[in-house]
Amino acid sequence: MIGRIDSFLGHAAHSRSSQKTRGLGALNPESWVAQTLAGFVGSIALSPLMLLPVLVYAYDVHLGFGPDTAGRISSAALIGLALATVVVSFRTKHWSMARVSVIGMIIMLVFTALTLVMHDSRSFFVLTLLAGFGGGLTQAAVAAALSRTTHSERAFAIFTCFQFVYPGLGAYFFPRLMDSSDMGFNLMQVGQLVLIAAALLLAPVVGAFRLRDDLCAADGEGAKDKTEWALLLRGPAILSIIGIMIYGASNGAIWAYSEGIGRMSGLDVLTIGDIIAYANIIAGIAALGVAWLGNRLGHFVPLIGGILGQLLSMYVFMAFPNEAGYIAGTVIFTVSWAIVFPYFLSIQSDLDHSGTVVAFGQFTNLVGTAFGPSLAAAYVGQHGDFAGAIWISAVMTVMALVPMVMIPALNRLIPTTH
Repeated sequence: MIGRIDSFLGHAAHSRSSQKTRGLGALNPESWVAQTLAGFVGSIALSPLMLLPVLVYAYDVHLGFGPDTAGRISSAALIGLALATVVVSFRTKHWSMARVSVIGMIIMLVFTALTLVMHDSRSFFVLTLLAGFGGGLTQAAVAAALSRTTHSERAFAIFTCFQFVYPGLGAYFFPRLMDSSDMGFNLMQVGQLVLIAAALLLAPVVGAFRLRDDLCAADGEGAKDKTEWALLLRGPAILSIIGIMIYGASNGAIWAYSEGIGRMSGLDVLTIGDIIAYANIIAGIAALGVAWLGNRLGHFVPLIGGILGQLLSMYVFMAFPNEAGYIAGTVIFTVSWAIVFPYFLSIQSDLDHSGTVVAFGQFTNLVGTAFGPSLAAAYVGQHGDFAGAIWISAVMTVMALVPMVMIPALNRLIPTTH
């Protein structure tokens, strides 16, 4: 079966391939156009994660599933995302990422369309799982593809920009659309289908990002010929994968309880939602600053600075439990997140330009993001001590730094890995 899949998806990504590329696949991978289109496609593929709070609200209120079932259905989509991501990470050198991205968007489009007519909770669980799997295929392919660029920090900054602006706009507009129309939930799904269809049409752009001998040669002696498993088992790669997983957990702890932290500051739900939406849009714009800064300061200095910014935001949440403190803390937190994430991915890209480490890192980041709220819940408790979520997030944020600062030291000890 694997052989048949390999044959169908084909190794059509290598620079030495004699196939001629046409259309979007012929774009210059270092251009703003190609990277912007790829970033859009990957972000739409991440819709189950990007729109998570909105989807939980829709399943709970508009479909009447209740908060517990709504949470389980949303988790199914995230499981699908994670499963597809890890599958792609093991085949980045063997499969055409362009074909993977197109197939992923087709799967996502079909199963999202079925949610317009199948509204029972059991069907929804299966449909969201499969739609999430399709999205996971595409977003992993995009992440791997962007690793194959000379200035990966710019490519990942554009990708990150979409990942903040999209949920910000979605959190602002989608609930209002559902609440203002008789179509309710289906109107939001139609909006998603339009975005997914647009991403499907643009997905062939991923074919522009082919494996390149010059970049693979920079990964270290023998890296070009190593299998995906061998690339993942190298010391620096393991450290980066652990680091991005812990970082995902720290962000998940704050993100999951952002509404509760807002209520701790005396705000109502609608005000909290608007603040989060605006903060995400601001953070998305700030991510483009990474594209401007690029590699002028290296990758580790901005990463450490952004993590310190997130720690500052947590102090602001605790020290100023009012509207101004919540606005400032949320903006600082999201802007810092938007700066840190592309540098995290760029560090992984420096370790492996095939995209294997980046794609698998996306998987562990999803795992961490799912685990963080569960860990924070133990400290929040039944009485809603949301300060506990802030404290545990701060601890994990510091912990995420440890494996990352070990990477340069390990590279110096084992120079052949870089």
